[in-house]
Amino acid sequence: MNLEITGNGNFRIYQLTDIHLGEYPFNAASDHTMQQIDQLLNENDFDLVMITGDLIWGKSVDNPDKVMHELYQMLNKHDVPVAITYGNHDSEGSYSRAELREYEQFLVHRASKKNSMIVNDRESYTLEVYRNNKLSNVLYVWDSGDYLKEEPDNYAAIEPEQIEWFWQLPYEKGKNKQDVAFMHIPLPEYNLVESFLEGQKNEKVCSSPYNSGLFYSLKKAKNIKALFVGHDHDNNFVADYAGIKLGYGNVTGYNTYGSLRRGIRLIELTPTDIKTQVIPFAEK
Repeated sequence: MNLEITGNGNFRIYQLTDIHLGEYPFNAASDHTMQQIDQLLNENDFDLVMITGDLIWGKSVDNPDKVMHELYQMLNKHDVPVAITYGNHDSEGSYSRAELREYEQFLVHRASKKNSMIVNDRESYTLEVYRNNKLSNVLYVWDSGDYLKEEPDNYAAIEPEQIEWFWQLPYEKGKNKQDVAFMHIPLPEYNLVESFLEGQKNEKVCSSPYNSGLFYSLKKAKNIKALFVGHDHDNNFVADYAGIKLGYGNVTGYNTYGSLRRGIRLIELTPTDIKTQVIPFAEK
């Protein structure tokens, strides 16, 4: 499904992250998560649903196909393109990331991936946003993986091949672009943030201990103005670091830890800026 900006409007992205659905039939917390996502989609207009990982509790879900089926059936009711990248918990069970990606075929409104590249069962791809039949924005999606094979207690880093992939893409680089990137695990640079444009930091940044250099590539290329992640449920801040907005989504699922009010992050792409805010669920 192609992504289009209609008229003179902005492109509105609905970021879901850390949904953490459990085994189906769902418990009360997972049911509540599904209801709140559905309600917010009913009450608002969005141009893309971007899911940034940890859709499920991999270790406790024996039948992820059934869980994904329920999630996708709910999303299919809404005429909004959907794109997905995965988190560290999604493939902790017996199902690989490749098998989880296969389930994406059941999304009726699946966003059209471009330039897909897979390394170590991690898919990087782009999404192209058009205005009046001209390319307006590129969204870059990196699968940040799960854990280091040699050090399973540490989170994975972006692979060198994923950085090389970025440089080989056929898109213009430069300071006049307003492109955005998404992944699950925050980059190590999130640890260097000292002040926030908005939001909260209520837990330490859980990045990989190893910096493979992606942020420097983003800074050098100059086209990506913001990166949004998930992973740390008690963080939802956005900060300006070296000219790039480093932001978290907002924890979406009730079936997991975290003191933040559940909700989503709205990201609006304008011709000259990237605007963002958290939209909390309308809880009773």
